[in-house]
Amino acid sequence: MLAATALRSASLPEQVRQRLSTVVGTHQLELPVLPEVAQQVITLANKDGVDLRDLGELIKRDQGLAGNLMRLANSPLYAPPTPLVSLDQVVSRLGLTKVREMALIISCSGKVFAVPGHEATVRLQFRHSLTCGLIAQEIARGRRMNVEEAFLGGMLHDIGRPVLLQAIVDFGREAQAKLEPGAIEGACSVLHEMVGSELIQRWTLPVRLAEAIRHHHEPSKAGSGAAGLSAVIALADDLSHLALAGPKQVTETQFRDHPVLDTLNLYDDELDLILAKLPDIANQAKAMG
Repeated sequence: MLAATALRSASLPEQVRQRLSTVVGTHQLELPVLPEVAQQVITLANKDGVDLRDLGELIKRDQGLAGNLMRLANSPLYAPPTPLVSLDQVVSRLGLTKVREMALIISCSGKVFAVPGHEATVRLQFRHSLTCGLIAQEIARGRRMNVEEAFLGGMLHDIGRPVLLQAIVDFGREAQAKLEPGAIEGACSVLHEMVGSELIQRWTLPVRLAEAIRHHHEPSKAGSGAAGLSAVIALADDLSHLALAGPKQVTETQFRDHPVLDTLNLYDDELDLILAKLPDIANQAKAMG
């Protein structure tokens, strides 16, 4: 019902719109599954008393993941003071939370943000999401909130968009229907929070994270336990568009009256510090994707 209501304003071909409404509304949309080892890393990260040696041995079972983890750990995103030369060194130096974070970045860039025929679109989506995650952790650090959780929320806030894009492309091909870019974007816009939240839960990430992502365009609707995180994501989302000069046109002056500033108790001088960091953050994200 919620999906059908949300899609009323979407201008997709009727057959595609009805199919999308049905599969999303009945939770039958095909959602991407993380690679086995990446999912096991996430599961392990949710447990107490994990031995980092066990984590290292687990990652070594997937040579692709292990290689990409080494590359990412030595990238400008993590900027180690000295090069990390072994997987064991990465795990011991960065720790469980960062390794989980990197496993998600690698899996998302290679599996979720990958829609054949729409490579340019999803590359920009990934860059925006990564930028949003980096900004979210800066906001959280200043608010003394959970920095790792904020990064994940920002990184995964739009995860529903490429999933929906793939589904719409598939449904359009089956129906032999012409899909207008504006219609695709409209449908993704109204459904991506719902689909993203469901995907987060499917990946066994925290429910609070799923709730924050579900309402990141209207943080006031998030439950009290997720409202602050949702507000961080909302602000980081808009700041990411500013940093990357993306299709959503926003200006620095607009942020002085951003609706979540009061929620976060964020003052002008603190906002100035974040704004000053945007060029460096944007460069980090561009270097990654």
